[in-house]
Amino acid sequence: MQNNITQSYIAGLGSLGGLFGIIIVIATIVLHILFAVCVWNDASQRRQKNQPLMILTDFTWSLAALLLGLVAVAFYWLCHYSRFFKREP
Repeated sequence: MQNNITQSYIAGLGSLGGLFGIIIVIATIVLHILFAVCVWNDASQRRQKNQPLMILTDFTWSLAALLLGLVAVAFYWLCHYSRFFKREP
């Protein structure tokens, strides 16, 4: 009797873990899409204001944000908004 309860409990945890995995994957996809849209908007605004884009075009920056997520967004910020790459006048 105890063995059946334990097996049922373990099986229930497995299906719950699968649900959490699906939720995490969906949240990651949505987050990467939001990153890509935000980077696209910022890069397009920089281009309209005649501010230079470093290394990549607006499309490739947004594609990188879509594929790499926070890593690409952090590198975009580092290139365009930090003092690390700022040129002295």
